[in-house]
Parts: sequence; structure tokens; C-alpha cells
Amino acid sequence: MLTILCHLIKKLTFASTSEVHMNRRTFLTGMAAAGIVLTSEGFFIPAAEALDVPSFHFAHITDLHLDVDGQSNWQHREKSVPLFIDTLRQIPRLPKLKFVVFGGDQIHYGPRDKESLTAFQQWTAHLNMPYYILLGNTEVSPIQGMSKLKREDYLNIWFGKGLRPGHSSWAFTPVKGVRIIGLDVTVDGKPYGEARPKDLKWLERELKENADKNLIILFTHQLLMPTTERDNDPDWSFWMVRNSAEVRDILKRFKNVRLVISGHHHVASVVTEGRITYVSDPAIITYPCAFRLFHVNKNGIHLKNVYLGDQAVVSQAKELLASDSYAKMYNPADPLKVISYSEGLTPKDREMKIRL
Repeated sequence: MLTILCHLIKKLTFASTSEVHMNRRTFLTGMAAAGIVLTSEGFFIPAAEALDVPSFHFAHITDLHLDVDGQSNWQHREKSVPLFIDTLRQIPRLPKLKFVVFGGDQIHYGPRDKESLTAFQQWTAHLNMPYYILLGNTEVSPIQGMSKLKREDYLNIWFGKGLRPGHSSWAFTPVKGVRIIGLDVTVDGKPYGEARPKDLKWLERELKENADKNLIILFTHQLLMPTTERDNDPDWSFWMVRNSAEVRDILKRFKNVRLVISGHHHVASVVTEGRITYVSDPAIITYPCAFRLFHVNKNGIHLKNVYLGDQAVVSQAKELLASDSYAKMYNPADPLKVISYSEGLTPKDREMKIRL
């Protein structure tokens, strides 16, 4: 097919002016014969020529900030445990999931972290599918003299969920031809992320070893792609991986890397750069109180928000977000705009299809 397409493009490129009209018709006819469709978004190779990727579903649940007896601010931590339970109750209503990724900040740092971890362990014990865990900044930033847990404690307790002592990045193959990578970019004691040289070497080695895979999906906690220009400002950049451009440059070299999924910012955003789509997912603890469902098949990746069912609690979370100083940081002139920003500024930020 590619040979046919290249021949047709060459024929049209070198046509004289008088031949252009006829060659354009020949070109489109030839593409149709080859099974290639021209859409408003460019050339689309139909399913028969798409990647050989088995169909499967997975969910990304991030930023629970479980805090037993916690107090709310822009995060509705007073209701963190009920919100988490509501989240798990949504899962049986979804198509059968191949796995779940908990994307970081499962446990809020502070004096109740051990009790909050107990709640997480008790409720996730009911999951009847594999789940994998990324650390977030709250798990690696214990409050001195208050927190009972630190990074190594979580690596030990969550052993076998991707994590193990001394290793906080992981990778696995859920179905033939697909590799899932969880890259830990957390920095002890800091809200921002950074991929250290040894992490970049591990990532590059993992990508090279799986260059024959049809699809690679990467997870991080902090963002590799800004959700807004504000993310580049010094007073707002703590949502980002500091050397995000360096990480993205590595990813660009591997054509099978098509999707990067992050949390941390508590907003729904989808940005495509070249072949790679960067997704920022909403948080459970903050309005709109949602997580993402992903469906992968040979035609593409369909992602959409899944919203929690307790509308009274979600409404409270909305009020908390709108009235917090976080809203003023986002837009000092009109803080209420933080609501639409968190929900997703465009429909594609909430649901879209990525063609493979």
C-alpha cells in the first residue's frame, strides 16, 4: 500500500499545470483502490491495515489523597474514603478491565497516612483484576515528625503491584504486542517531577527492548506536557516534570509510543504532539471527581471520563474548588473558570479517539 501511495504522490508532484486536475482525480481514485481514505484529519488507513492489537480495556485512577478524618480544601479530603469507595463501585459497571493503574497520590501525607493506607488496602482487596501502582509526590514527601510512612515503606507494602524494594518504575505486557510502562518521576520532598539520568537510561533501554511491539503506553505521575500555558510559569510549574522536554525527545524516537498518561494536576486535558498523545487525567478527590476508561483495539484508543455517582459529594467538591486560592492562582481575574478547566476545556479533553 505504501508503494502505491508514494507512486501516486510522485506522479502528482511532478505533473504540469494542465495535468494537475486529471492527476488529482487519478490520485484519489488510486488511493481508494488501495483502501486509503482521505478525511478532514488527513490520511486514514482503515482497520484492515491497522495495527494488530488485541482489544482490551483498562482504567487509570489517580490522586485519591486518602486521608482518614482529613479536612477539605480544594481537595475534598473530608470525603476521600467515600469517594474512593464510590470509584470502586463504578468498576463492575464498566466493560471488563484487563488491569487498573493507580497513578499516584493514593495516600495523603501526614499523621493519618498509615490509617489511610489500611483503608486503601482493605478496599482494593475486592478488585478482581491486576492493578499497578505509581508513587506520587505525597507518598515520597513525608512530613517530618508527623508522617508514619515514607517511600521505602510504600515500595515494601505495595510489592508485586509493579513496585518492589529499591525499584519504583515498572513495565509489563498485558496482551500480545502491547507494552505498558510506569515511569517514576517523583522527587523526594518535592511536588514537581524529574526523570533522573538512571531513570532515563532505564526508560530508553525498555523502549529499545520493546521496539518490536505494536504499541507502547507510558504512565507518569507528574506531567510531561503542559495542560495550559500557566504550567510553564515559575509559580505553577510544580505540576510538571522539570526535564519533560528531554523525556519527550526520547519518546519521539520510538514510533510505537503513542500514549502518555499522567495525573497530579487534577484536570482533564488531551494534547497531541506528533504521533504521541499526552493525557492529563482528572482526580478522584477534586471536582469533577472522575477517572479515565481506555479501550484499545486495532483501530485506535478510545478514552473517556467516568464520573462518580454521589452527586451531593461531587457538588460539594465543586464548591470547594471554586472558592479555594487554587482557583485564583489559575485565573486571578475570573477564578470560576477553574471549573471548566478541571472538567476539560473542550469535548476531546473529556472523550476522544486516538487513531493508531
